[in-house]
Amino acid sequence: MRPLSLIQHAAAAAVAIAMLAAAAPAHGETLTLDQAVRRALAFAPTVAAASAQSELGAAMVREARAPLYPSLSMGSEYMQAPGYSTVVSNGGLSDAMLTFNYTAYDFGRRLAQARAALYQSEADSYGVRAARAQIIFDTTVAFYDLVRAQDNARELEADDARLKRYVAVVKALHASGRAIANDVLKVETASNGAGLALSSARHNVERAAAVLGAMLGQFGPADITVAEVSGLPAWPGEDLSRNPILAAAQRTVASAKAAVQAAERERYPTVRLALSAGWEGINPPHTFTHNAGASYDGLVSMPIFDGGLISAHIDEARAKVAAAQAQVREVEFQLREQLADAEPRYRQARDQLALLASAEPTARDNFALAWARFLGGGHVTLLEVLDAFQQLEQLRLARPDQAFATRQAAAQAALVLGLAQ
Repeated sequence: MRPLSLIQHAAAAAVAIAMLAAAAPAHGETLTLDQAVRRALAFAPTVAAASAQSELGAAMVREARAPLYPSLSMGSEYMQAPGYSTVVSNGGLSDAMLTFNYTAYDFGRRLAQARAALYQSEADSYGVRAARAQIIFDTTVAFYDLVRAQDNARELEADDARLKRYVAVVKALHASGRAIANDVLKVETASNGAGLALSSARHNVERAAAVLGAMLGQFGPADITVAEVSGLPAWPGEDLSRNPILAAAQRTVASAKAAVQAAERERYPTVRLALSAGWEGINPPHTFTHNAGASYDGLVSMPIFDGGLISAHIDEARAKVAAAQAQVREVEFQLREQLADAEPRYRQARDQLALLASAEPTARDNFALAWARFLGGGHVTLLEVLDAFQQLEQLRLARPDQAFATRQAAAQAALVLGLAQ
């Protein structure tokens, strides 16, 4: 009769475990990763701030290009000067003029200024991509942290249920004289420990849900659960060319070099043309009946001595080039450092998952054998059974942690490579 009793216990345990695994906890809202990312991007203020900076850069490009085109203005003036000598003031002035101004040639100074503004605008536009990538990374990590917390909580719920059943079994064995009182105390202590771990895991779920909810604009306790995630991401590679921060730094270097060209062109001559048409005279009646006409003007100007102002502009621009080039090297160094940190963590987590997959069946068989021997009256103590159970549970609880480490490292690599945009 003893083998039949063992089979019945094993069947009952298997049914209970299957029911616990199939049962889904009731939560208010279930999110996928894509849904969480979209909501985080819509809520995060950093994207709006980066977009505003990008719009400012585009406006500055239009401002820098404006001097490349002619300007047309209109003005009117009426002035009387009875207190001054008419030799000087001519008695007064009346005019209504339409004026056309154009800088015909400046040796490329305006073009260099426009290029500098254009490159800076491109750098600002990369700032939007960098802000989006950072939000996607933060949301992805928070999402996977909630996945890990929920997986741990589910495993600990099953652990708590198993130990409660074991407590009932050991108490029954004690009542029949097949177990001692110390065995009951040991299994109850293990069950109490599982209950404490389960309580902590549930609070971890609440914390992870609150962190993710805050990123989505839901502050305070958040009743959020995440959809189950299957599979692990592949390593994204090593190419840094798409990283928006690095690209923005490179555009800043190009902008600074164009600013150097613009500063150097300040030493060259500038040719300006001006045309005007309208009325100009002394008193209004005579002016508007007899003094209509037009004028044209050409001006060539070139600085001779400016106290070192142009040289200072050139030196400032060159210093900005050196600073921007150093910033590119610094950004690339930091990105390489982050990538070098993420790749070993990714490989370590994948190796750990492979080892866990191969070790768990052995630990499960070891526990099943120890439990069967204990129930069958073999030479095994309950302490050995509980030790085998704890070893098995440590392997099961390590899986969500290593899966999270894999996903976090892959997400960090995607952020560094500019793929999470």
